[in-house]
Amino acid sequence: MSHFDNETSPSRFAYILAGGKSSRFGSSKALVSTADVPQIQRLAQELAADSWQCVAVSQNAYEFQSLGLRTVVDHEPDQGPVAGILAGLNDLRSEAQSRSVWPWALFIPCDLWNWDARWTEGLRPPDIASCSGKIASETVLLVHFRAQRFSPFPCLIHRDALPMLHQSWDRGCRSMRQLFEELAPASLSRELSTEYLPESFNTLEELKRLQRERS
Repeated sequence: MSHFDNETSPSRFAYILAGGKSSRFGSSKALVSTADVPQIQRLAQELAADSWQCVAVSQNAYEFQSLGLRTVVDHEPDQGPVAGILAGLNDLRSEAQSRSVWPWALFIPCDLWNWDARWTEGLRPPDIASCSGKIASETVLLVHFRAQRFSPFPCLIHRDALPMLHQSWDRGCRSMRQLFEELAPASLSRELSTEYLPESFNTLEELKRLQRERS
């Protein structure tokens, strides 16, 4: 049973990063139709079924309003996923001021093909029993999966990492590889079975391949 399968559990937030230009894809990856609904809506539905409250991160606060998906604005436009993570963690901190919120935020890109509930358990932080938001200095701030190639998503980031992320941003950190290097002393990587590795698409050809393989 999941740690969150009861009514007293704190709300947990998943942030779908959708602020990219999708230049290689040619149109919005977030809004491309997959399984007869916009990609980001399908992801949000799968996350909601796994007890995540979904928030989109993009350059336009009203971009996904018609889909019923709350959107927060990137920390800065056209600056990559780190800007989206900063926006998500700031939103998480704001939400925690008015209700019980899990101190970890889940981050995924809008081009992730699907959400697998096994990843929730796979990313479980070592201090999951404590939901107060207070963590010991030796506890991790980043949890992610190990893979043969660099694969930063999905990942969990603790809201206490926010000051460190702001400092990294001010030093010019804009890529996920840089961010992971900055957080390496406070990170935990988990093994993931090859049978359910996360897959994403950057081009229309990659999307069509996934549709053929998963149909």
